[in-house]
Amino acid sequence: MALLSKVGRRNWSQRAFVVFLYLGLTVFGTTMAIPFLITLTSSASNAFDYERFSIVPRSLWSKEDRFVKGLAGFINRYPGWFTVLQDNFREAPPQWTSWQSIGLDAAGVDRVARFYLEAKQGPTSEQRRAQARDYAEFVYSYPLDDSLCAFSDQEAARYIVWRYEQRWADAHPKDAAHASSEQRTAGMLAELSRQWELPVTNLVTLGFENEVRAPIGQQSWVPPATAKQADYYAFCQAQRSGFSTPGVLKKWRRFLRGHGLAPAEVERLVPLPENASAREEALWLEFARDVAPASPVMPFPMRLVWLQFLTGEDVRRRLALPNDEQFDIARYNALAGTDYASLADTPFPLPAEGFAGLRPLWREFVENRYPLRLTRIVVTPELQRRFEEFLRNKYRSLENINRLLGGAHRSWEEFRLTDRLPAGAEGGRVGERELWMNFVKSLPAELRVVESSEKTYQQLIIARYRDVAGINRAYGWNLRLVEEARAPFDQAYAATYEANRMAFAWAPLVENYKTIVRFLLRQGNAISVTLWLIVLSIATALTVNPLAGYALSRFSLRNKDKIILFCLATSAFPAMVSAIPGYLLMRDLGMLNTFFALVLPTAANGMGIFILKGFFDSLPQELYEAATLDGAKEWQVLVHISLPMVKPILAINALNAFLAAYGGWEWALIVCQDHRMWTISVWLYQASDWWVQTPWVTSAGFVLVSIPILVVFLFCQRIILRGIIIPSMK
Repeated sequence: MALLSKVGRRNWSQRAFVVFLYLGLTVFGTTMAIPFLITLTSSASNAFDYERFSIVPRSLWSKEDRFVKGLAGFINRYPGWFTVLQDNFREAPPQWTSWQSIGLDAAGVDRVARFYLEAKQGPTSEQRRAQARDYAEFVYSYPLDDSLCAFSDQEAARYIVWRYEQRWADAHPKDAAHASSEQRTAGMLAELSRQWELPVTNLVTLGFENEVRAPIGQQSWVPPATAKQADYYAFCQAQRSGFSTPGVLKKWRRFLRGHGLAPAEVERLVPLPENASAREEALWLEFARDVAPASPVMPFPMRLVWLQFLTGEDVRRRLALPNDEQFDIARYNALAGTDYASLADTPFPLPAEGFAGLRPLWREFVENRYPLRLTRIVVTPELQRRFEEFLRNKYRSLENINRLLGGAHRSWEEFRLTDRLPAGAEGGRVGERELWMNFVKSLPAELRVVESSEKTYQQLIIARYRDVAGINRAYGWNLRLVEEARAPFDQAYAATYEANRMAFAWAPLVENYKTIVRFLLRQGNAISVTLWLIVLSIATALTVNPLAGYALSRFSLRNKDKIILFCLATSAFPAMVSAIPGYLLMRDLGMLNTFFALVLPTAANGMGIFILKGFFDSLPQELYEAATLDGAKEWQVLVHISLPMVKPILAINALNAFLAAYGGWEWALIVCQDHRMWTISVWLYQASDWWVQTPWVTSAGFVLVSIPILVVFLFCQRIILRGIIIPSMK
């Protein structure tokens, strides 16, 4: 029956009221949908656009947005990544110091991206291509121990799992052939713990936080010779070979198959391993020049350390600058006799000729700041004698130095000076490395030969194009000195993006959901425990509550009113009020870490019992009398007469039990410390704590675990409505 009669429909005030009601319902419905839409959009985001909190991602239609969004995956984890960003992308505004500020600057994003995507100014497309190809050759041959590596914790964990599962399978071929996923994971964790000499029990918290934030620009820092550091470099090699670059591994497989490699050989080279042969590395370079010239691994930019030194307090004091004056390009030009427009344009390393006013600062920088692992010396007989004298003065006797190194040197002449920092930690090499570093620190800058990624790249392009004029013709640059040349990461990234546009567009969405699915599937019992808990919770809810409600309705129990009042009182307090006594009770009964602890405390629902009692009270008494006259037993009256007539409210009880079991994590976390009894919701709660730096992955988890609830409500909406409407009619 219509709410308004035909006569009422002709009344404009009635029509306006109905329109107002529909508008109100639409507004209220929208306010309910918007949070979910924001979560859905967040699940397809990354550091670039997560904090926009929009209901529709701008990257859906903006190629400029996708360009900068993809860049976040390449440099986000670099220490001081925003300085690296502004140093490589000259169009980037100076206020881009956080991904939040970048994501909210749509105009700036469009301007920077169009400079590379539309290429209407600057070098020609052929010159840009030459820059990208040369960058690929440079970056894939540069040492990993002097490189920055960007990655997410999830990518690192995925690589470690993949690497150590292979190691465990190779070490235990018989066990691996018949092992379950849980056994493989346990074996992998045991192997990992043994190699890293750490108790590793959780795949989620695996990562290289200390390694990626190592003080690589400090003078005395050297990479530790540990198994974890070796795994970090292996991971960097995988990152450099397209492990997490969208679309690259798929195309690399196709490329290898096109060159006639067998399937097993193809899989061995995806990603390119650290022990690849020269032919395999040549194949990769041939592929990467056009498809993936850039990667999340970037050679360390020493020029940024130099600029940081120039603008630091030491230089301010040395030059006696006033407190309100900073070392800027004007001061640089005054000292060097140059006319550069900004510090970003200045050369590195300092050229051998000119720049007289900067020589003292450069000398101080080399002697006190320049990393010794990037320092080389020319060993001469005079320098060898100086080294022996240094050791004799410092350690006084051979006994002292032999005791320190664990060696058996019989004369000072046996200590041979090397041109570079001794590598490795075997056979007392750590001690020899310390001797070398202490000696080189005592040498003046004139006796040191410094190296850097900038210098390596400059040597590469000079060898290829002969001189500065040849470089300018090939690249479309306007260099005056070769030291002004910097590795063109920006053009290499633009070429990588152009070659993998579609993969870059889908990468955040796909990777976030793949990460959360892998996470939930790897938590051995999470899905099965959740399913069993749902089944048991629904079963108890449909058993205990109807029986209690039926008993209160049918039988004249003593103190019935007090029992009903007690049932209602349980709904007056939050569930957490009873958490402590409930936990103590489960502990005393020995039920912790069992399904009993999860199900029994919520088996009886006071409000559900009260509503069911009201339902049973409302049934015609004639039905019960007729059933009794026909000889029906009490359980038959309950099962065949009463329960079929209260199906809607039973369905509501079942839905409530499902929601409580599926979405409840607090009680499950309290009574189940054993990870094997954790439900999906508990694991997701823990993931939100572990992945606080990548909340977009957690958003994907929230969306994923919401799907079963959405499906249940879509298929049960009629039952839900009947359960709501019929009680009000009663």
